[in-house]
Amino acid sequence: MKPAVCVIVPVYKAVHTLDRCVESVLSQEVSGGLCCILVDDGSPDESGAMCDGWARKDPRVRVIHQEDGGVSSARNAGLELADAEYIVFLDSDDALREGALEAALTAQEEHPDSFVIWNYTTDLLDDAPTEGDVTVRPASALARLYLDCLIAMPWNKLYRGDLLQELRFDEGYTLGEDLQFVLDYIARLNHGETPWSFAVLEAPLTWYNCDTTGTSLSTRYHDDYCDIWPRHFAKLNAACRTVHVPPEDLLPLHRAELTVLAEGAADILRRDPSPAGLRRDKADKALSGVWLRELLKTMRREKNYSAYYLPVWWRNLHLLYSMAEAKRLNKPLYGKMDWLGYYLFLGRRRRE
Repeated sequence: MKPAVCVIVPVYKAVHTLDRCVESVLSQEVSGGLCCILVDDGSPDESGAMCDGWARKDPRVRVIHQEDGGVSSARNAGLELADAEYIVFLDSDDALREGALEAALTAQEEHPDSFVIWNYTTDLLDDAPTEGDVTVRPASALARLYLDCLIAMPWNKLYRGDLLQELRFDEGYTLGEDLQFVLDYIARLNHGETPWSFAVLEAPLTWYNCDTTGTSLSTRYHDDYCDIWPRHFAKLNAACRTVHVPPEDLLPLHRAELTVLAEGAADILRRDPSPAGLRRDKADKALSGVWLRELLKTMRREKNYSAYYLPVWWRNLHLLYSMAEAKRLNKPLYGKMDWLGYYLFLGRRRRE
């Protein structure tokens, strides 16, 4: 008989956090059974041996050893082996809070047509109860939930195993592939016979180890950042149209998308290792992209204001970099330039 929940954990250089992660999974009380798949992704340290140690201690643990293929490859390997009613992802430096899976399963039982997602905490000592309110939001809340930082990651969600049979992470991406995976899952929900909704657990069920050292995939410099994100945002916007996100929710989403691309172009000027002239050419190319120019036209039709609108529209690299650096360093210049831009539109555009 298949277990109720299978937790898939990609493992790479996790000697200092793996025990805490696995203990947090195996200590969960799950009616219907639990399994944990540890995928050693060619880790050069003792992580692989630690995985084997856990498998010897607990029959609910299964281990896959593979060559280093990246986190998407590791999760896909776990999906190939997983056979459970529900699937949960967890990173090896994170942890499930006590009672997390029980709370998620209870929410799913009470809201069978919902996609169960939950909040998370970055405070390891957070003792907030995992029992709490469940807010049911329509599928059209997709944009708002994305802006609330609840959509773009795979590890705060309860997935139906039957819908994941053919679904895999795109190993061609090194950035934003998690969002692609979640949007692919939502597309499967859209193809179902019954309308669906989000069931959002307000309690933080996952402890997320927020890396601020600059060594994680989310904080290090990506050479192709401004090439990748337009593709992700195009898919996100298409999903928003499919679930009929209301126009008032699209305004902040489009502002956020412009901010990501504008600050990505500024990051090229700040961190790209190329000579100065090539950095400027690369940043200018990012501002000239077809998707970004179409976003600006959309925002003009919406009368939607962003502090970055004019610098990007003008393709003024000096102004863009100055604004982005002022914001990054929390200098008052950013606020002054923001309001100056707003007044240039005579207050006729909608801002946050």
